[in-house]
Amino acid sequence: MAWTVVARWDARAASRDRWLWALAAAFGTMTLAAAALALTGLRVVGLSSFDRAAAALAHLSMLFVPLMGLVLGSLWIAGDRETGALDFLLAQPVHRWALYTGRYLGLAGVVVGATWAGYGAAGVVLAWGAGTEHLPSFLWLVFLSTLLALASLSLGLAISATSPNRGRALGAALLTWLGLTVLTDLGVLASAVALRLPPAVLLALACANPTSAFRIAGLAVVTRSPELLGPAGLVATDRLGAVGTALALCAVLLAWAVGGLAVGVLRFRRAVGP
Repeated sequence: MAWTVVARWDARAASRDRWLWALAAAFGTMTLAAAALALTGLRVVGLSSFDRAAAALAHLSMLFVPLMGLVLGSLWIAGDRETGALDFLLAQPVHRWALYTGRYLGLAGVVVGATWAGYGAAGVVLAWGAGTEHLPSFLWLVFLSTLLALASLSLGLAISATSPNRGRALGAALLTWLGLTVLTDLGVLASAVALRLPPAVLLALACANPTSAFRIAGLAVVTRSPELLGPAGLVATDRLGAVGTALALCAVLLAWAVGGLAVGVLRFRRAVGP
């Protein structure tokens, strides 16, 4: 089928992207350092050290995973439009939705692979130094990071679908990353303090952000230190419980991934015509 051909082609091309693997290497180095630092206290204080390691891994994932997905996705279609390669692809007997979906699947395989590679070294170090007791919790973080990678890639491709060139696409992707990882949480907290928002509104605003949803879903299950969850996380676990919170926020991440893909397909079809 046409979309499988496009997916394989783009996966091979994206696997040679030096910027992606540079980000993946930086992510892997940071997760390895976080795991190694956590091991210095693991034998003494037990689970609380793993809580701190999990919190560090979650916050590193909040920074690096969306950056990888947004940057790679934003450059792919816009780059082809800038070089003229997109006109060649559109001249082929391939439906627009198949071209876009195949491209998404190919890039998704590479981004997810880079995310898993970043976690790999940290997982080996934690398993060697702390045993496999916390393996399910670690794999839960990897699973949530995979959903976050897919959601951020959906947003990146949606940005790229109507961007005229790589520069504008990259700028929009970086602004989106900054908003998701830094400005949104600060804005929610500032609004909560200034406007005295009720807990339900605070929770809704925080969970509407995929990076915040990832952090709360991960730490609600992985750690037993409620102070790591933040105000929105405390409200969520108080109302839904740890498992209910995790499941609800997994649905949020899936909605971002699927919704972003659907929006990207629509924007791509409008930008390039029927």
